[in-house]
Amino acid sequence: MITSAVRGVVVTALTTTLALLPSLAQAEEKDKDNDIERVELTGVSWLDTSPREIRPGDSWVTYLDLYSEKKAKNTKKSDRKSLERAGDGQSECSAVSRHHGAVTAQCTRTLRLKKGTLTLSDMITYVPHKRVTAKTAITGGTGHYRSAYGDGYITLDGRHVHLELNVDE
Repeated sequence: MITSAVRGVVVTALTTTLALLPSLAQAEEKDKDNDIERVELTGVSWLDTSPREIRPGDSWVTYLDLYSEKKAKNTKKSDRKSLERAGDGQSECSAVSRHHGAVTAQCTRTLRLKKGTLTLSDMITYVPHKRVTAKTAITGGTGHYRSAYGDGYITLDGRHVHLELNVDE
């Protein structure tokens, strides 16, 4: 025979478990919702205020037109792609050091896209006028990207910038 004290403990434990089940299921569902949106953009700079010879402490701004690849609608040539305007952006950079011609700069980048804004931050070391790829961090956003974070790669190649971002929300 089960005593009333034991029965009370069992009923309390079952009630608590049943009350928590919906919130446990909800927490598990949020963990499953870790979709990462891949954003790939090509930028063409139309204004760059960087000095001719960059020294530590120098700052500059670069303005970009941003494009994304779009597959051609023609089904016969399915691998044919074109660029579609995706928005615009700007980079604000400050030189941290210069050593043997290589510049290390801290940059904050703002990408204004149709769905919203993405903000990036990176420290990049490069030799001016030479192609370089570096890691960048997604530090925030607005609109569709309001709770964005993640990382990606940025490639600088003359007036062209290529971004491959993994946006997590």
